[in-house]
Amino acid sequence: MKKTLGFVLLSVAVLCWIGAPVVPFTPMPHRAAVTASLVVVGEVSFVASIALLGKAYWAKIKSWFQALFVRKR
Repeated sequence: MKKTLGFVLLSVAVLCWIGAPVVPFTPMPHRAAVTASLVVVGEVSFVASIALLGKAYWAKIKSWFQALFVRKR
């Protein structure tokens, strides 16, 4: 159950991070508040998902980002 909830929160975080840069280009009112809310919800759900998934998944996520952004020599 913890792992399932962790993956759900991780997917919510990813959706919030994808939605945050898209919202300013939509014709909705209060775009700044919606964008700020998406960023906050995304960060909180990411931290909660890492707390639920554990150290092994954090190491996987960290190694994936390092492989993505670190230049190989």
